[in-house]
Amino acid sequence: MAKFIAKRILATVIILFVTSIFIFVITNMMPGDAIDLMLGGLSLQSVGQETVAQLRAQLGLDLPLYQQYLHWLVALLQGDLGTSYIFNAPIAPIISERIYNSLLLAVPAIMIMIVVGLVSGVVSAINEGKKIDHSISFLGILMLSIPEFLIGTVFIYIFAVQLNWIPAAFNTIDTDSMSVWQSMTTYFKVLIFPSLTIAFGSIAYVSRQTRASMIEELKSNYVRTALLKGVPYKRVVWVHALKNGLLPTVTVIAFNIGQIIAGTVIVEVVFSYPGIGNLIIMALNQRDIPLILATMMIISLIYVISNLAADILYSRLNPKISYS
Repeated sequence: MAKFIAKRILATVIILFVTSIFIFVITNMMPGDAIDLMLGGLSLQSVGQETVAQLRAQLGLDLPLYQQYLHWLVALLQGDLGTSYIFNAPIAPIISERIYNSLLLAVPAIMIMIVVGLVSGVVSAINEGKKIDHSISFLGILMLSIPEFLIGTVFIYIFAVQLNWIPAAFNTIDTDSMSVWQSMTTYFKVLIFPSLTIAFGSIAYVSRQTRASMIEELKSNYVRTALLKGVPYKRVVWVHALKNGLLPTVTVIAFNIGQIIAGTVIVEVVFSYPGIGNLIIMALNQRDIPLILATMMIISLIYVISNLAADILYSRLNPKISYS
């Protein structure tokens, strides 16, 4: 098992290395110049060529692209994410605050995806061909068809504009003057709908995969044997069949965890939420290359760690997998 995990970790490191090259090259191919941002709108001619050359040398932009990448990679391995052009401050504390805010959305969304997806998939499987199965399947297709930004907009219109249950934007909330209980209830009211929006499509993926796996498991011989021996049907379904049916679903869940983290970009913009998604949009608009690189690597890291965890969990759930 240790050898198996070591191989997976090595593969993860290689994937991250290749991803870092890809992100760095694509980011540096973007149109525009980072010097324009630092000059605050001043023309290059009015500043002077010597000043511009000094700025380029200071930022390392005068070096060949491969040398810029190596310098960035060495600093990254040392925990230095660089300095943001927009904020003129170290990037690490900025991302730490924003990733914390995004996790406040993503973690509940992941829990909603897993619980609702698994339960609806199992209920659909044990009622195969019945009205409830058709209803859940139709709802799943509908959830996959509606884009996240539209769901978020509908939530805002209904619960903020019409019912006035939640504020229309997170940045309008002043929690400093609230008590602890008021802050908790306010955060819950504000975060529940963005979390539901993020989880919306992922629930359908998990549900459909769970349904397919459970239908196959419920028709297997060990399920028939357990029922003939008098094992309660609920125990057979929720303990024995679900454990084996989870194997392909784990991969889907792991993939959708990465999708949920990435999906916060759109949802945070719709709800004006100060998470890493909003930070990515800001960095792209302002062509803040160090900030773009840092945020993209964080998203990539979450993706590969999620898949690494899925591989390890899959191997624990399925003893037939060889560790060689």
